[in-house]
Amino acid sequence: MGTSERGKDPGKKKTYGKVPAVLFLLTVVLNLLACIRPFCDVYKRFVYPVISDDLGRITGHTSFALGEILMYLGAAALVLLIVLAVLLLFLRKREGFRKWVAGYAYGCLVAALLLLLIYTLNWVIPFRASILTVPGAADRGYTLEEVGAVRDHIVTQLNAAAEEVARDEEGNVIYDRDSMTESVVTSMRSLASVYPGLYGYYPPMKAALCSDFLEWMNIGGYTYPYTMEVTWNEYCTDLYYPFLLAHESSHHQGYYQENEANFLAFLSCIGSEDPLLRYAGYNEIYYYIENAFYQTADLFMPPEEVRAYMKERPAVSDLVKTDRAYARTIARERYEAVSHPAQNFSNTAAQVADKGWSVQGDILQENSYDGVVKMVLMYYDVHGPEYLSTD
Repeated sequence: MGTSERGKDPGKKKTYGKVPAVLFLLTVVLNLLACIRPFCDVYKRFVYPVISDDLGRITGHTSFALGEILMYLGAAALVLLIVLAVLLLFLRKREGFRKWVAGYAYGCLVAALLLLLIYTLNWVIPFRASILTVPGAADRGYTLEEVGAVRDHIVTQLNAAAEEVARDEEGNVIYDRDSMTESVVTSMRSLASVYPGLYGYYPPMKAALCSDFLEWMNIGGYTYPYTMEVTWNEYCTDLYYPFLLAHESSHHQGYYQENEANFLAFLSCIGSEDPLLRYAGYNEIYYYIENAFYQTADLFMPPEEVRAYMKERPAVSDLVKTDRAYARTIARERYEAVSHPAQNFSNTAAQVADKGWSVQGDILQENSYDGVVKMVLMYYDVHGPEYLSTD
């Protein structure tokens, strides 16, 4: 028996109204719960790994970044919605067109609310969980001499690591991406006894389709919370790649604060049996500790004394400088080997990035990228060098 259209409409309208309302209320409730840190800690420990592992395994089967494609489709859908809204001003008398636009707008609303819910589950809640700690370390201040001691130790280890890596006949470092990836995952899982979140599945890191823009914005990679994928800027240097993989993988495992990800990347790299990972780990953290040491010295000395003070300390070896220059050259050649039609947007992208990093730093404060220095100091306070330990 057929049913009249009049009988169908009320039920449909109720259903259409319930879906956005349920998604919205659920998202609001979860965001309110995300203000309770113990809830976030429990969620991050027991719920988040199930989502990140399962979703990561599914999306890991594609060779391209599915999340990036969805991002572009979302942008296109938004542009189309704006165009349709403008056209509706002129075609509002056409009932069929009005209904189609209303249905499309409804679909966009549901999709947006669903993405917001996923973002809350996969990023907001784990992001607001407790920051990882360095077991056994006391939260204290550090003197210029202590910062300098760690800085000198890292320089010494960096120079030593440069002597241990495999090289070709011309003396250049040999980079094996597959081997590096396997070594990073192995090393990160070895830290899981201290940081349980590092258990679980590690998805393959995919080259970002928007690597041009990431390069112009000085971004090494990105983790997509909607699809649990990790991507990298294919124009970054090979020497940076292991550290970047460990950093983005840390995000995937729920350590979304930048200092957490940098610290775990540092630990996994220097704790690896692979000399190349150790080299990459010390090389990357050197920039942070060197900058912190300069900033600390500037508080106590005039500029000329700082320069003289630095000349007395261990310096990065010529071999390390050569490796860095060669890695940058190869990355630059990789960039210049293909055309970049949107090159004219590079300056704008850089300006946007600078503003973004500034705002992010103000928001995150000690949990920003530079916050890793204190974690490194705390780590060495517990595990050596002996001249820094307060025991």
